[in-house]
Amino acid sequence: MQDVDMSKPVEIEKDIYWVGSSEEALLRRNIYLRVFRFNGKNISMIIDPGPESDLGILAKKTAAVIGSLSKVNMIFVNHQDPDVAPNAKHIQKYNPEALTLMTEDTWRLVQFFGLNPEKFRAVEKFRDMKVNIRMASDVRPSYQMRFVPTPFCHFRGSCMYYDVDSRILFSGDFFGGISTSELFAEEEHWEGVKAFHQLYFPSRKALRHSLAKIKALDPRPMMIAPQHGGILKGEMIDLFIERMEKLMVGLDIIQDKRVDLSLVIDAANEIARVAVQEIGATNMEKVFEIFHPDGSYPAIFTLGSNNIIRDIKGGPMEAIEALVQVIFSFSDEEQEDKLKSHFLDCLDERGLTTLALAFD
Repeated sequence: MQDVDMSKPVEIEKDIYWVGSSEEALLRRNIYLRVFRFNGKNISMIIDPGPESDLGILAKKTAAVIGSLSKVNMIFVNHQDPDVAPNAKHIQKYNPEALTLMTEDTWRLVQFFGLNPEKFRAVEKFRDMKVNIRMASDVRPSYQMRFVPTPFCHFRGSCMYYDVDSRILFSGDFFGGISTSELFAEEEHWEGVKAFHQLYFPSRKALRHSLAKIKALDPRPMMIAPQHGGILKGEMIDLFIERMEKLMVGLDIIQDKRVDLSLVIDAANEIARVAVQEIGATNMEKVFEIFHPDGSYPAIFTLGSNNIIRDIKGGPMEAIEALVQVIFSFSDEEQEDKLKSHFLDCLDERGLTTLALAFD
C-alpha cells in the first residue's frame, strides 16, 4: 500500500497538486491544481475540474493550497464529459475572470454547462499549440504550456496538457483506468486500464496515433496524470505505453472475426451453470453481485432474469477471465480443480480454445 493521505491535497510534484475525490468508486475522478509561482504573485490553473458532486471536495482542497477557488485564474478541460467539465462553471462564479482553455470541438459542448464565452481560449489558436506564462515585471523565465491533441481518444476534440517544466502529461481519459485505493499506478493496475480503454476507446488506430504523439514529446514525460485511476511514473510509463500499442479496443473487438461473441456468451452461461452445481446457488448470486455496476462504470456483462448473460462489453477473453476468477474466489482448492476441467471442456466444445488462456 502507498502511504498517501488522499483526504488532503497531495503534492505530486513541486507546485502541482492532486485535489480530486477519494471516494471509493470504480471511476475515481482525478482533479489537478497547477500553481505557477512568480516573485510575489501566483497564477493558478485547475486541470479537469470534475463533476458538481465533487465541487465541495475541490473547493476544500484547493483552498488548503491557494486560499480559495476565487484565486484560480485558468481552467483546462480535456474533453466535455460530465465527469470532467461542469465545475468550470462554478470556478468562474468564484472568479469571473478565470479563463477556460480547451479545443474548439470541446468548447462547442462544454459551453452548454454555462461558461462565459468571452473567457474561452481555443488551444489551437496558440502558435504550435504552445504558450508561455510569465509576468512582465518578473525576472523568472517563463513556464511553457504545451497542448497535445488526441483525436477520438476518446472524443474528437480531446486534448492533453503537457506541463513542460514539471514534465507531467495531464492525459484526461487516456491511460485512465478502473480505480484502486492508491494514487499511483503499479503493474497490477494495468488490467483496470485495459478494461477501461476496451470499453471507451474507438480503435487501436486512434490509440496508436495519440501514442505516437506522446512518444515524440521532448523532453519525455516523467509522469502521466490521467483523470481516472492511478498516476503513472517511472517505469510504469514505458510499460503501459508498450502494452497500449498492442491493445485491441472498441471496434477492433466488435469486428474481430476470430471469435464469435454469441459462442462466448453461450460459454459464459454454461460456465455459470456448472459453477452453481459446484459452489451452490447462494455463492453464485454473490459472484454476479460483483458484476453489477456501481453507477460510475458499466458492467462487463448485461444480465437478464435469473442472471442469464445477454451481452458482453469489452474483450471476450477479459470477460471470461473475470467471470472465472471471481468464481474461483468462492471455491476451495478441490472445487477449483474440478471447475477448471469443466470450464476448459466448455470452451473447447465451442471452438474457443484461445479463451483457455484465462486459466493461465
